[in-house]
Amino acid sequence: MALLDDLVDRAVASELFTAPRIEADLAAFLAQQADAVEALARRAADGEFDRVFFVGGGGSLANMQSGQYLMDRWGGPASTALPSYELTWRDPAALDERSLVFLASYSGATEDTLAALRHANSRGATTVALVRRRPSPMAAESRVVIDYDSTALYDLPLAAVTQFAANVATMTGSARADEARAVLADLDRLPDVVGQVYRDGREPALAQARDLLSATLLYCVAAGPLAGLAYKFALTVFMENIRVHGSFIESAELRHGPIEAFERQRPDMVFLLGTDESRGMTERALELSRAAGARTLVFDAADYPAVHPLLTPFVLIGPLQWFTVYSALLRGITDLDERVFMGRRVLAIGPDATWP
Repeated sequence: MALLDDLVDRAVASELFTAPRIEADLAAFLAQQADAVEALARRAADGEFDRVFFVGGGGSLANMQSGQYLMDRWGGPASTALPSYELTWRDPAALDERSLVFLASYSGATEDTLAALRHANSRGATTVALVRRRPSPMAAESRVVIDYDSTALYDLPLAAVTQFAANVATMTGSARADEARAVLADLDRLPDVVGQVYRDGREPALAQARDLLSATLLYCVAAGPLAGLAYKFALTVFMENIRVHGSFIESAELRHGPIEAFERQRPDMVFLLGTDESRGMTERALELSRAAGARTLVFDAADYPAVHPLLTPFVLIGPLQWFTVYSALLRGITDLDERVFMGRRVLAIGPDATWP
């Protein structure tokens, strides 16, 4: 146990494990970048843009999906979330000089997203790079740069698009402007909340990781505002950091095919329960899965300090990261930042692209 504790202490300092720093980093981001995000929202509210695109790859696609979710809910310019290369391949007719394009990339040099940025620029769009820092290829070529100077590559771009969507709603007098104002108010107190969630998360995580130690495939099931977080963990955390197979299932979609596979194989499943309108369906999916013999782990937003239901991804990422740390260490993965393929110029093409 002493050796494991030493490894966990090392993990706290790793680049992957952002939860130990998110309280301070989120507070700094909200203070330093609020004006820049609000200025973009004002331009959108004043009718400068007909369409907003949210673009990214991997974990940086997950938070961009939430941008579309919030814009769809609150109103404003029509919005679309796309994987980076899909923007170039699809080449939407609506992508033009009246488009605003958010592009998220931790490194600022992701091959896919750099290509999408250049394509959007060629169409005259206003491009916004959400990157860790300057200088980077994307920061150099985008029209607007929001650099967050943190390893929190999911949380801080998510905070940016949440602020943007909420500000557009309040500025345009959306029918749900009151809800958007409530979200903005809760954003201000989020740093304290996520800090407490991090400090409380270590104790249960070891038992959770041991319960699923034999898993070779983990389904992550969620809906509503937590769908993006579930997508991130299924495809870019469980597979990338725990080195097991992973897949995302939207809660209602479990009933449309996946459940039949449980007749032959017992699944291992991680459920993210929100406090929004989708909660009932995720509970139904959980009950169906358990009845079919699934081994389940549940992260329930109702078990943590209360925040607005649309902000629960900020809360649940903390315990999910603790689970990931222990799951990796118990499998003998002691360097959480080491990659076999990613970041080694094996998967990226082009002189400016360094990732994945």
